[in-house]
Amino acid sequence: MDYCPKPAAYYEQPVLNFTERSLEGSQEYVNFIPDSHLRIWYNTQTEGYDSHYHNAMEIIVCMENRYKIFSNNQTYVLNIGDILIIPPYMIHELLAIDSGARFIFLINTEILSCFQDFNLLDTVLMEPYLCTPSTRPEIYQHIYQSLIQMADLYFTNDSFWEISIYSILLNIMSVIGLNHFYQNSSRENGTCSSKHQEYHKIFTELLSYIDAHYAEDLTLEQMAAYTGFSKYHFTRLFKQHTNTTFYNYLCHKRIQVSQQMLTVSTDSSVTDIAFRVGFNNLTTFCRCFRKYVHCSPTEYRNKFRAEEIL
Repeated sequence: MDYCPKPAAYYEQPVLNFTERSLEGSQEYVNFIPDSHLRIWYNTQTEGYDSHYHNAMEIIVCMENRYKIFSNNQTYVLNIGDILIIPPYMIHELLAIDSGARFIFLINTEILSCFQDFNLLDTVLMEPYLCTPSTRPEIYQHIYQSLIQMADLYFTNDSFWEISIYSILLNIMSVIGLNHFYQNSSRENGTCSSKHQEYHKIFTELLSYIDAHYAEDLTLEQMAAYTGFSKYHFTRLFKQHTNTTFYNYLCHKRIQVSQQMLTVSTDSSVTDIAFRVGFNNLTTFCRCFRKYVHCSPTEYRNKFRAEEIL
């Protein structure tokens, strides 16, 4: 972790007259670099940033002092070099500090959804991903150096900078996914490598199926039959490969899609969105939404709006 910050002029945005971040209610409208899909700051602000969400993945790398982020009902305190990855549409708040600096990456990851393996990362990013020398010792140094390389490419602004940055991002996502895969493999006592590879392929295909059919009435029995396992073995293996249960993942996927709909489908009622993502009643949807997002659907749609639109 050897990085010496460069002069302030080096960290100026690569285009002139660039619009600052803006909030409408609790939704942030992310201003990427024009004709690109990302933005990176070397941020030295001491004031906080109110509770908000956006459709971009946010990656924060603490470079000086400490930095505090409140997300998913938990406060994360980042020391120098620590990394926090916040999934899209997840509400979070940046807390005020006395002094310090950090890189903040905002990246559109929708263009990566065409990769089957990327869908498997949904199980890893159901909550903020904290990467430090103690939490992820096997991969921390690689991810830290890769993010610094991404920042250097961004501020240098040479030809093919965006493709180069996304190629590094894909590698980071692959490293995170493989680390998750091998940790699961090491926990499966007595399971040979070839069998684990087979299970990995089966559950990768299953998650892709769920992602495509989440709005349907999917049951554990149906998914067990889809994979060819008994209900007992399906339940055990699903938990091993995803670190969550089938119904937990299905509910999370539906809520994830509903977050996008609440953001873009402003004319649709909360009830309509609940049924469109696969819930058969509003009460269950609201209870599940609060469980994962820690607020109601209406509060998420516009946290600071007085009237309700249920």
